[in-house]
Amino acid sequence: MNKTSKIAIGAVAIILLIIGIKAAIKPKEAGVLKIGVISSLTGDYAAIGENMVKGIKVAESVYEAKTGKKIDLVIEDDAGDGAKGLAAFQKLSQIDHVQGLINLLTPTMDTIYGPAKAAGYPVMMEAFQAHNVADDYVFQMTPGNDAVWPKYADHIKNSDYDLSNVVLVYSNAAAQESFAKSFAGYFGMKTSSYPVSSNKNDLRSDAAKIVSMKPTTIIFFMTPDDGALLTKALLPIKSQTTRLIYDIQLVTGVSNYKKILGGLNGIDGAITLSPEGDRDQQFIDAYHKIYPNEDPGFLSDFGYDTFMVYMDNYDKDNAKWIANLRTVDTKGASGQIRFDKDGIRLPDLVIKKVVDGELQNVTRLKF
Repeated sequence: MNKTSKIAIGAVAIILLIIGIKAAIKPKEAGVLKIGVISSLTGDYAAIGENMVKGIKVAESVYEAKTGKKIDLVIEDDAGDGAKGLAAFQKLSQIDHVQGLINLLTPTMDTIYGPAKAAGYPVMMEAFQAHNVADDYVFQMTPGNDAVWPKYADHIKNSDYDLSNVVLVYSNAAAQESFAKSFAGYFGMKTSSYPVSSNKNDLRSDAAKIVSMKPTTIIFFMTPDDGALLTKALLPIKSQTTRLIYDIQLVTGVSNYKKILGGLNGIDGAITLSPEGDRDQQFIDAYHKIYPNEDPGFLSDFGYDTFMVYMDNYDKDNAKWIANLRTVDTKGASGQIRFDKDGIRLPDLVIKKVVDGELQNVTRLKF
C-alpha cells in the first residue's frame, strides 16, 4: 500500500469517526423540544416538589398523545436552596441546552432571574416570587402578595379572633419575610414581628420568647418543617386562648406538620390559606394512568396545568411565546388560569380550618 493510499484511508477513518461522534451526540429525535424542570426533591418542600414533577409528567403524556409532539424533560433538584438552583440552571443551560424552564421555589428564582432573562424564553414559576415581580418573562402559577394578603387580612380582621396583640412569626428567609411584611402592610393594625432562628435547635427558645410577648393571636409565615417544629414547641406553653393562623405553607407542607405534630388535632381551630383547586375527572384519570396506585398529591394539579399552559402556548419565537402566555384565560385542573399585567396568576383561594384534625373549607375568598 503506497503512502497516498494510506493517507486516503486515514482520512476516511477520521471522517467516519467524526460522523460517529456527531451521531452519538445528536438528539435521539429531530425536533424534540427540551424543557428543564428545577424542583425540590429533597429538603423541606420535597413532598410538593415530587407532586409537581408527577403532575408535569402526567401533562407531558397527555400533551404528547394529543399533539404527537415529543418533549424531553430534564429534571434537576435544588433542595430548596438558591445556590443549588443556580448550579442546576447552569447545567440545564450549558450542558443540556434546554429551550424552556419550569421552576418551583423562590430561592432558585431569585438566583437565576438575571441569567434566565438572558436565555430569552419564558419561565414558568410555581411558587411565589419574593422579588423581581414585573412585566417580564416570568409567569407565576400561584397568586402574588398583592392579590393574596389584602383579602386574607380583611378576613382575619372580620373574624372573632382577639387581635389586641398579634405576633407575626416568620422564617429567616427572603420569601417568608416578604410575606410577613406584605401582610402587615395590608393588615393595617398594630402587630409585633418575630424573625425565627434559622437554627432548628433554637426553636424552643424562640417559642419561649414568643410566649413572653403574651400574644392573643400568632400568625405564621414559615417553611413547613420550621413552622411545625415551632408549633410543637409552642403548644405546651402558650395560653389556651391564643389563636393560631397560618399562611399557605401549612397546606403545602401538611405532611410535615402531621408527621412532626403527630396529626393536626393539636391545632384544632387554626385557619390557613389554600389554593381552591378544581381537579376535574380528566386530570384524575390521566394521573391514574401514570400512577395507578396513588391519588394526585397536593399541587400536582398545578404542575399539570403549568406544563399544559406552557406548551399549549409554545412558539419557536420566544417573544411570541411570551406574548401568548400573557393572554392566557383557560380552565385547568387547578381552576381558572389567567395572569395579571406582571404575569402573576389571578387567584382562586379558600380559607381552611382545622376541625377534628382535618383541614376543611370554610369560605372562598372573592377577587
